[in-house]
Amino acid sequence: MISDQELIQRCKNNDQSAQKMLFEKYANRMMAVCMRYCKNQDDAKDLLQDGFYKVFVNIKTFKGNSTISTWMTRVFINLALNKQRLGRNKYDHYEFDPAKEKATEDPYQEEPPAIAPEKVLAALNQLPDIYKIVLNMYAVDSMSHKEIAKKLGISVGSSKSRLSRGRVLLNTLLQNK
Repeated sequence: MISDQELIQRCKNNDQSAQKMLFEKYANRMMAVCMRYCKNQDDAKDLLQDGFYKVFVNIKTFKGNSTISTWMTRVFINLALNKQRLGRNKYDHYEFDPAKEKATEDPYQEEPPAIAPEKVLAALNQLPDIYKIVLNMYAVDSMSHKEIAKKLGISVGSSKSRLSRGRVLLNTLLQNK
């Protein structure tokens, strides 16, 4: 088994067999990232292809300050966000309507019922992009509101508001299933 360091070095030298090995090793993990930022599997596959192309073109800039998977995840997230930005006017605008939202019945419930990951992903994909993206960046990718605000070109307050509203909508969708 070849170490990541050796794979990276070989990829930096445009070794196609090393690129194939890196793809095979991380494709499933990166596909999971793509699925969180795309509405459907076809778009996620396109993002996966574009993301790996970008990784291979830019791997020479990888300095090793983090793991390769962390660096690649950031490349994929940035690419997904750029694609969202370019298509910003294509998406429907969603206005938050508190009257349509319902709170959980028992706020002191100790442990929420188990929900299959597929159902969570399906519910996430029903959210408007303005909430889905912030939820992913905060809850899954562990970004701060300051980082999110900078990446999306919004205020920190907007990031917090979108996260809160996204959580409410996600919980509502999950309770209705």
